Amino acid sequence: MDYRSARDLPSVVEAAQQLEAFRLLRYAIPAARRPDIAKMRRDLYHIADTVDGFYELLGPRNWIYHDNDPERLFHLTIGLNRLPAMRKRLALVEKAKADYFAGRYYSTVHVLLSVMDGFVNEFETVRKGLHARQAEELKAWDSVVGHHMGLARAHRTFTKGRSATTEEPVYELYRNGIVHGSILNYDNIVVATKAWNRLMAVADWARAREKEQQPAPAKPTWRELFARIAEQGRTSRAVTAFEPFQLGPRDDGFATHPVHTATAGFLTAWTARNFGAMAALVTADVHTKYGNAAPRQVRLAFADHGLSAFTIRGLDFRAAAACTVAVDLTAPDGAARSTSLRWIREDETGQPVPVPLDGGTWRLYTWHPAAFPSGKESPA
Repeated sequence: MDYRSARDLPSVVEAAQQLEAFRLLRYAIPAARRPDIAKMRRDLYHIADTVDGFYELLGPRNWIYHDNDPERLFHLTIGLNRLPAMRKRLALVEKAKADYFAGRYYSTVHVLLSVMDGFVNEFETVRKGLHARQAEELKAWDSVVGHHMGLARAHRTFTKGRSATTEEPVYELYRNGIVHGSILNYDNIVVATKAWNRLMAVADWARAREKEQQPAPAKPTWRELFARIAEQGRTSRAVTAFEPFQLGPRDDGFATHPVHTATAGFLTAWTARNFGAMAALVTADVHTKYGNAAPRQVRLAFADHGLSAFTIRGLDFRAAAACTVAVDLTAPDGAARSTSLRWIREDETGQPVPVPLDGGTWRLYTWHPAAFPSGKESPA
């Protein structure tokens, strides 16, 4: 189904119903611990109305609201790692990101189109790429991309045929015309940004399909619901209070920061080819997928990549649970390169845990050497 409003999403409807139940029972809770139900309801509908406002303004131009923060393209790929069929394509996504920031928009568009087609083709047992899907197949259950102005609607221009060659500038993601060479003037930031927007929307669609097929979870008890609300409030406050900052070798706390310690541990283990120690520091997703075979996966990834020396140049904390570490690496043959390692503070399930909340461990997200970007992305 298409959702006429974000307020119609099942998760929003359920949350509103729970808040109404809380309102009726609020006097059973001590005043000092009583949640502000009215504010929580306002916050809930503010988010839903923001989605509707986005689609009212930008939906006709085929922009899609997705769950990632559009202000943080640098970290958007974090969520893609949780989709196995997308994880295989992250090296290409990273290349598209480098092209995008370098102004090579034509390359960004082509690479991301290939990633989307391949991902959708592999994601389900029905082998059909994104370009071969009908709009009805892209409706998403309980997701903001399932809005009636969302992914399914924008897909109509994606597959629109263009047989005659045109040199006029275009600002839509006309996949067929671009790939088949009939649309020539698409090398601009608007089309490239829409390619990123479509990639994230497709990932949200895939997660919605997975969620729809999962059995409905058992209804939590009232005690569990109140505990969840309190935890969500703490998480929200931690994210809101976070201020981005950087640490360099001359700053106090640089060498003793947990991210520096974890980075040094990973790189030291790499020089010794201690794949077990390296695996212990990578994102929980690897352990969830491979279990006891995680060290073997790390060994396979680094088999042809040696390290003889390293320097940690800077820590760049861009989000409450994310840090980019700038490093210089020297291979056994003396070849040197600068790159960055992206770390996530996560719990044992791989969910981000913002500072300063308890229960989080810094783990390496971009652990595969093929995903290490080139260039100095973080100041020392």
